[in-house]
Amino acid sequence: MKFFIISIFSFAILFSNCLASSQQARNPEKENSEKSLQLQYAEELETKVLKVGPTQEITIGQLALKSFSNTSSKLFSINSLSPLKTNDPIEPGVIVLRKVQVDRALEFEEGTTKFRQATFASIVEFLVVDPEGNQKRILGHSEQIISRTIPFSAEDTESKEKIATSIQSAIEEGLIQIVSLKDFQSVYRSHKNL
Repeated sequence: MKFFIISIFSFAILFSNCLASSQQARNPEKENSEKSLQLQYAEELETKVLKVGPTQEITIGQLALKSFSNTSSKLFSINSLSPLKTNDPIEPGVIVLRKVQVDRALEFEEGTTKFRQATFASIVEFLVVDPEGNQKRILGHSEQIISRTIPFSAEDTESKEKIATSIQSAIEEGLIQIVSLKDFQSVYRSHKNL
């Protein structure tokens, strides 16, 4: 009797293992249906800079690419991030970071040269193509970030960080808009739960 129960138990374990293996063999596309997204960026972003003084520049393109990669990996399963040359076609299902721009403005007290505040705001542009080949342009904006220190002056230690934060915010807003597109789930099936 003891041998009979052990035999049945062993058979049940063996059967369940075989069943699980055969389901994996039959459904490899289930795993692959969550294929990774391809990300691209306009090649010129690698060298895009913001002049902040006679000899000083901030590499806003590199800041944007870092934010694009980091933020995307939180939202999607990423296959690759690669440059897109100017005349290359954009493939359906690829998210392209096309432009980044940082606006900064200095404000002075009215009628004086006394510095009041500086503001930073960023805008980024994404392009996506649906399966029919239609391009959609998505803009991501940041809120204005205010600084009470004259940007990039001798006592300024935070303007570069504020610019990076501003770009990050614009990238996040743009990617969330892409996730919210009506056809996102059918075109970009690899998004993670938000």
